Amino acid sequence: MPEELRQAHKHCSNHRQEVESSLICGCFFCLSVYPPSEIREWVDEDHDGGGTTATCPKCGIDSVLGDKSGYPITDVFLKSMKTLWFW
Repeated sequence: MPEELRQAHKHCSNHRQEVESSLICGCFFCLSVYPPSEIREWVDEDHDGGGTTATCPKCGIDSVLGDKSGYPITDVFLKSMKTLWFW
């Protein structure tokens, strides 16, 4: 497993602050790219009852990365993540 992709996967959960401060987000399941303002559903409630993990507004899967993760939100990178984690 490529180390970069394994490390990037750590940024797809419990990442609300990182995602909300990003300029662009992408889903490595459906490969959609969108601004964080489109995200409406969050799962993994914290102690205050707010969700901490984004779900994709296009497909509903919790495979969202924001550009503040430090990883590129590009078609090539998202496809690499999909190949590793979903196929």
